[in-house]
Amino acid sequence: MDKYDIDLCYRIRELRKAVQMNQTDFGTKIDVAQSYLTNIETAKRPVTDKIFKLVCLQPWNGKFVNETWLRTGKGDMFQELPPEDETAAAISNVLEDINCKNSIYTLVKELLLKYDRLDPRSKKVIDEYADDVIKGYIEKREET
Repeated sequence: MDKYDIDLCYRIRELRKAVQMNQTDFGTKIDVAQSYLTNIETAKRPVTDKIFKLVCLQPWNGKFVNETWLRTGKGDMFQELPPEDETAAAISNVLEDINCKNSIYTLVKELLLKYDRLDPRSKKVIDEYADDVIKGYIEKREET
């Protein structure tokens, strides 16, 4: 492997540590065994195109890896996202594990499922209520 490949391997390890994951969990997220990830992180195996793409396409704590940083080490580790994309990434991050047993996952899942089953009139009532709550929140923030 050349210096580029070795540096890329080390950035994979740097990313894993930054998102505070062990090798087993990180490997599971990109569909490789822990032993294979160890070989990548110690530059005994190169980062394949498939692994590179999986790392860039996965949300890591609600953020996506900056491809330029992963390739070159230049720039920020994570992409800057507009607020709506950041929100979508955070939701995706919470809901990505279908076997998750935490309360936030359960609450969000149940709210979304119940809302989706409502008739249009009921959805409109809930939407108007939510708009009113948000408006009140914004007004309170502006007062302080």
